[in-house]
Amino acid sequence: MMRALFTAASGMIIQERRQVNIANNLSNANTPGFKIQDLITKEKEKVMIQNREHTNRQVYMKNLGALSLGAEIDDLAIDFEQGTLQDTDRDLDFALEGEGFFKIQWNDTQVGYTRNGQFKLDQEGYLITQEGKRVLGQGNEYIMIDERKVSVGKDGTIFLDEDDEYQFDIVTLNTVDNLKVIGSGIYLVDNAEEVPAENTRVYQKKLENSNINPLDEMVKMIEVSRTFESNQKVLQAIDQMMEKSANSVGRV
Repeated sequence: MMRALFTAASGMIIQERRQVNIANNLSNANTPGFKIQDLITKEKEKVMIQNREHTNRQVYMKNLGALSLGAEIDDLAIDFEQGTLQDTDRDLDFALEGEGFFKIQWNDTQVGYTRNGQFKLDQEGYLITQEGKRVLGQGNEYIMIDERKVSVGKDGTIFLDEDDEYQFDIVTLNTVDNLKVIGSGIYLVDNAEEVPAENTRVYQKKLENSNINPLDEMVKMIEVSRTFESNQKVLQAIDQMMEKSANSVGRV
């Protein structure tokens, strides 16, 4: 009975975390470049059930079989399907069509990756994200825009006044096994293996919409709520059975 209790409780924990993930998806439905996330579950490690048997005055343990104690969260899956492109008529808005990420300087030692090209300028005139992180060009150089007129080619070349040029460093990653999601669509990867993105176009005065369908997420939210309630009822029923068993044994 205790095993059933743990199984129902683990189901409730999973549904609670799924609800938090769905809420995060919905809150970022209008975040440019945001990619839908989903939780992957797995069966908990099984335990071997044994029975004590007596034969010829000897006692030994006989394996009866493996028993699962419910499920647990395994990983966070991200769907990098292309989002639709939307016109903005803003010079510092950029969208990617195809694979790849913009590179940003997340901190002194680590590079971040994002599909959100809604950039702006800091006080020194460098191109930065909405979070204040500087955007990187090829060679990991900062992109100085200042007050100059900017235009961008489909290959990511940034043309400025006085024939000054930069190049967006658009890359793909060989592995995303240890990918960490930070903020609104920013990704960090330890020991990232970067590969220059091929056949990827950069569009100016456009933003990539998130690939989230709010209606689908609302349906998932209802499913999660009902599954949570079902597990809750099972847990309550087991609790009542245990209470009756304890009281009945006490009276006997």
